[in-house]
Amino acid sequence: MSSFSYEVNKDGIAVLTFDLAGEKVNKLTRGVIDELSGLLDELAAKKEIKALVFRSGKEGNFIVGADIAEIQEVKDRDAAERLARRGQEVLAKIESLPFPAVAAIHGPCMGGGLELALACAYRVISNDPKTALALPEVRLGILPGFGGTQRLPRLVGLTNALDMILTGKSVYPPKARKIGLADEVTFKELLLPRAVALATKATGKPRPRGIRARRPLMIKLLESTPFRPIVYRAAKKSVLKETHGNYPAPLAALESVCYGLSRGLTAGYDHEAGLLGELASTEISKNLISIFYLNEALKKDLHPSPAKMSRAGVLGAGVMGGGIAQLFAEKGVSVRVKDINTKAVGAGLKEAWNIFTKRRKKGILTAIQARDGFDRILGATDYSGFGHADIAVEAVIENMEIKKTVLRDFEAVARENALFASNTSSLSITEMATVSKRPENVVGMHFFNPGEKMPLVEVVRGRKNSDETVSAVATLSRRLGKLPIVVNDGPGFLVNRILMAYLGEAVAMLEQGGTVEEIDRALLQFGMPMGAFILLDEIGIDIAHKVSGILHQGLGARSKPSGLLEKLYQNGYYGKKNGKGFYRYEGRKRGGPDPSIQGRIVPPGTRGKITSEEIVDRALLLMIKEAALCLEEKIIDRADLLDASLIFGIGFPPFRGGLLKYADKLGANVIVGKLESYAQKQGERFTPPASLLDMAKTGKRFYA
Repeated sequence: MSSFSYEVNKDGIAVLTFDLAGEKVNKLTRGVIDELSGLLDELAAKKEIKALVFRSGKEGNFIVGADIAEIQEVKDRDAAERLARRGQEVLAKIESLPFPAVAAIHGPCMGGGLELALACAYRVISNDPKTALALPEVRLGILPGFGGTQRLPRLVGLTNALDMILTGKSVYPPKARKIGLADEVTFKELLLPRAVALATKATGKPRPRGIRARRPLMIKLLESTPFRPIVYRAAKKSVLKETHGNYPAPLAALESVCYGLSRGLTAGYDHEAGLLGELASTEISKNLISIFYLNEALKKDLHPSPAKMSRAGVLGAGVMGGGIAQLFAEKGVSVRVKDINTKAVGAGLKEAWNIFTKRRKKGILTAIQARDGFDRILGATDYSGFGHADIAVEAVIENMEIKKTVLRDFEAVARENALFASNTSSLSITEMATVSKRPENVVGMHFFNPGEKMPLVEVVRGRKNSDETVSAVATLSRRLGKLPIVVNDGPGFLVNRILMAYLGEAVAMLEQGGTVEEIDRALLQFGMPMGAFILLDEIGIDIAHKVSGILHQGLGARSKPSGLLEKLYQNGYYGKKNGKGFYRYEGRKRGGPDPSIQGRIVPPGTRGKITSEEIVDRALLLMIKEAALCLEEKIIDRADLLDASLIFGIGFPPFRGGLLKYADKLGANVIVGKLESYAQKQGERFTPPASLLDMAKTGKRFYA
């Protein structure tokens, strides 16, 4: 079945509609590219056609990119390179048509879709926040291979292009117009007429060349040929600082841009295709693609809840409470935020407003959408209005008795079928529900900080939870734009239980003579998003101390709290929040490690040496051990979901494919051998669990 159709109006404007049969979104598969190639030849031969408008037949998207399944199937360099060259060849036909082409874009325009739009002479886009333009290939371990690294810099300028290509981030309508990526922004209802009008106006005129972005004089100077090396060096330095060299795709993309601008388009296209060939067959690319599929799977609600959630309450108006309220309000849910006094309520409302403002400035929301969203939030110092809530999310301090009191108070005014969701990071949902009149309605809904950025929500099932409650919270989480993963109740649940093993071992190595700088550097080089001590300061040493105590109660000797954390906590070291942590702070700006902490640990001259290899081994081996125990204890029952939880919850390095993918690469034999060796030196916390011993004997893997 054909994916394309076209009509020619009386003025000779052909409107070409792309509607991929049997799919919800448009993708540039091999078959689509071949069909488009033949159709372009046909259109080019029709003398009555004066201009072409390229539009999508899908309601909510333009083109989401190339077919990722085809990229995943590529096993060798030559096959990937051929795929790139074929795409380049067909998009070049758009550029060389004997008449102008206009892309009419509404909804996501990603990867190959944006590369197709770049091959057109003009782009008209809708002003809908759903319209987002991006070249996200680096997030899949590859680079734009259909000419994107060559056309984009020549349209929007070098710095704007590198900002998009090296990060994969989306550009929304206001910025797209500002940087020259869009020639016109209009209402989606007027998109096709405006695109046809632009095509009519462009009839008979040569294709516009050169950069269309308005740029400051200094940027123009830096992007001129003599000074481009300065931009390249700065971009490379930024990439290496962000990736520590673990992701080859951004560096290859930078190389492709530089090569094409210095040697011309023909050489640039050729080099781009060769680089794509090198990247697409790598293990890193395959790992990143598998994570993309995990992300997509978690977005799908296979068992959607029929429960209607139109009113919510948030109990606790701190930073997290304000962030949760903003999430609800943006998605159309009316929210009541409660705290003990008006000052606290005001702080929560301010947090919500700040998030709305950021999203408006980025173009994700219009000014009206931001204002309307914020207007859905009301503050209160009592429970007035909570009797109408479908769900209340509790985000008060991490204290079981206080949380139980809040639960009882809410149930005193709540409807019988209202849900109570706790944002606790470590306290037992089952115990919390013991004071409830309806324990089946009490569930964990653990957001990760910062709430507006981190995609994961741990939906924690207590022992008396009903399936309906769990399903309702999972469905709600997806509505909020989050990725829900259901875990069973247990100390620290899943993510924090594994994370605290990692952080605890970092502190143990510090106590044994390692330094903050050495330990963080080794873990950053491994690929962790931030060093262990940077993370402890961000979380808060006081919070980490409290959570480690909770885990010790539940997990026993292997989770014994650090004496150093206790000492720091008692001396008022809370981390970034009060400017006293493992690092020094000037306001919110982090400086170097605080030397006074090192002095509290070991006397000068007695510090032992811990190698980078040992730092990574000890921290990661305990994570793997705890993950294996979580599977044994049925906290979660699938390796891929466990990996997804750590990737989307704490940023475990995606290029490694996940903690258990990394464990499979090491091999159970190697893991058990290292654990046993460290157990002799460091103690029983390294003793291998039964499941890992069995895997070492039988050759089993976490992933079949």
